[in-house]
Amino acid sequence: MSKVTYDAGNLTIGIDGLDDVAAALGELRKKTPAAAKVAINTTARQARQLMIASARARYAVNEAGRRHLKDLKMTGKGHPATNRNLEAVLHISKMRNDLGYFEHRPTQTYTGLDVLRFAPSVVKARVLRESSLEPLTGTANLSKGFLVEFKSGHVGMVQRVIGSSSSNTVTQKSGAPRWRNAAGNVEKVQTMGSPSATAMHNVVWPQVEPEVEDLLQANLRAQVERIIEREAAKRGRT
Repeated sequence: MSKVTYDAGNLTIGIDGLDDVAAALGELRKKTPAAAKVAINTTARQARQLMIASARARYAVNEAGRRHLKDLKMTGKGHPATNRNLEAVLHISKMRNDLGYFEHRPTQTYTGLDVLRFAPSVVKARVLRESSLEPLTGTANLSKGFLVEFKSGHVGMVQRVIGSSSSNTVTQKSGAPRWRNAAGNVEKVQTMGSPSATAMHNVVWPQVEPEVEDLLQANLRAQVERIIEREAAKRGRT
C-alpha cells in the first residue's frame, strides 16, 4: 500500500492504492485523496527529521556539515503531495563534500607567518563519530592536509600536489601570494574528499525506513479518524 524509497538523493513517500483508506472512510470516501495527501506530507516532514538526526548521530559533521544535511527538502526539485499527485518527494543535490564539513582540529585557517607561529604540525579530522581524530599526514605525492578559506567563505580541507605547478599564484580570498616550493613553483591543491550529504542519507536510510513505513500507516489512520470525528461533530450540531 505504501511506497517509501530513498534513491539518488530523492526520498519518495506515496501510496500505491487507496482502497483501504476509502473503505475506512465509508460514505466519506470522496475525502480519500485529501486524507492521503495530509498523511503523506506529515510523514515526509517526520522522515526528513529522522534522516537528519540519524546522519548526525553517525557522522561527525560540524556546523557547515549539519546545514548541508538539512538540504533534504520538499522544495526545489522536491515537492509535497497534492490531491491529484499523492506522492511527496524530498530532494538533496549531490554536492561533493570535503573534510572541511566534518570535525577537525584546529578549526581555523592560518596564512602567512601565522602558519609558522601558531599552526600545529599536523591537522586532525574524523568522519565517523565513533572514530578518533586522525592526523592528516599526507602521502608520497600529497602534502599534509590543511584548511583553506575559499572565496565563497567555505573552509575546506585540501592538500598540495607535491612537485606540481599551478598558474593560480594568489589566494582566492585575499589575493595574497601563495606559498612556493623550493623550485619557486606554486603547487596545485586538491580537496580531501569525504561522504556527501546524499551518501550519508543513503547509509542511514535502511535504519530509518521501517519507522517511516510505520509513521505513514499511523498518519493515515489518524487522518481517517480525524475526518470521521469532524463529520460526526458536524452532524451533531445540525
